Amino acid sequence: MANPVAAEDGPSRRYPWLFSIQQKIEDLSPVSNWSIWKVPDSLPTVNDDAYNPHIISIGPLHKGKRKLQSMEVHKLYYMRSLLQRTPDLHETLKSSAEAIKEFDETARACYAEPIKMSSSELAEILLVDGCFMLELFIRYSNVDLIEQDDPLSYSSWIILTLQRDLALLENQIPFFVLERLYSQVVESSTIGQSLPGLPRLALGFFKSVLRINDENLRIIRRHYHHLLDLIHEICYLPPAIDVRSNIGERVSMLPATSLKEAGIRFRQRTTRTQFDLRFRNGVLEIPPLLIHDSTVSLFQNLIAYEQLSRGTAKYITSYLALMSCLVYNRGDAEILEREGIIQNDTSGWKDVSVLFNDMCKQVVVQDFHHAQLCQELNSYLWGSYKPILRKTYFSSPWTTVSVMASYVLLSLHVIQTIRVKARNFNFL
Repeated sequence: MANPVAAEDGPSRRYPWLFSIQQKIEDLSPVSNWSIWKVPDSLPTVNDDAYNPHIISIGPLHKGKRKLQSMEVHKLYYMRSLLQRTPDLHETLKSSAEAIKEFDETARACYAEPIKMSSSELAEILLVDGCFMLELFIRYSNVDLIEQDDPLSYSSWIILTLQRDLALLENQIPFFVLERLYSQVVESSTIGQSLPGLPRLALGFFKSVLRINDENLRIIRRHYHHLLDLIHEICYLPPAIDVRSNIGERVSMLPATSLKEAGIRFRQRTTRTQFDLRFRNGVLEIPPLLIHDSTVSLFQNLIAYEQLSRGTAKYITSYLALMSCLVYNRGDAEILEREGIIQNDTSGWKDVSVLFNDMCKQVVVQDFHHAQLCQELNSYLWGSYKPILRKTYFSSPWTTVSVMASYVLLSLHVIQTIRVKARNFNFL
């Protein structure tokens, strides 16, 4: 904090407005600590409100919005239930509040935008929201703990909307807040010993959206920034293998209709991760993707997180960039839908090719994680058809000239197509 006495000396005495600048500079948090951002307007909006909560605010960025106020009383009911399982509700509340208050500076540093509220106001938000989330996860993990008059539990629509809202980039609180409350409140409660660790407990709440099960959860003990980071790390990153060998510059890929005409077949791939695609013996294997309204919002927020977070692997961005080429139009989508690779369960996107292409507009694709796959596919296409081309089209000088002319025209067409796609992805 600036020293008012020192501010009276030097240039600030003659130019009082410099004191305000000085305060703003000194209040800046380290950029390296940012993990929760307001999503820039330049990123695409497949849904106009893809980044905005529908029924609940978590953290300070959406606090106070009128349409979210009805959930505030439910937060307090959930908080009370969580604290009532501890030996002394009032003592636990007091000690938890003191612990959260100590996080003030560290918590503020996680947000890319200044939090314009007092330390007490921020501590209250973190404490109430954190306790609500923990109680929500606990009730979802054990139906015996659900109260009969709990309106949040018997409505499937509310659960789906909570799953959506709690995975928004702008609707996060630091994960270390949840960890402290879990250790201080949950582990000291009457059910603390029967619960899994916090990461597994939290991810259990998103099972139906992420299509995960306990066997597929690879819980890695590390520092998670927030819930969205946990989902990104555990549910979408591949196993710990040398992934650097698969990373490279983005390689162009033909759409599904063209690949099918060239003899490439498509098949569902059963694997742990969504992005573990494989090509061998003329078959492109892709894990099935269930697309519903919550998936669209989740993918957009994961893309935003990858774009804004330094050092975060760009698996979501790479995958959707690949799919936007593979599913270029409705005919491409229908091919993958017939094979069960794309399962469209959205209410407003009958043509998912539009969804894939719009979702990746204004998105920069760096560290493309499917470069090797695309290279293998292109090499197979060229290797398979080169002997046929030589025998069929290059048997005489006249046919050679004709084919070469056609090749030039085709190349110009491909270049123009790539330029159009590149403008959508900001490649050129």
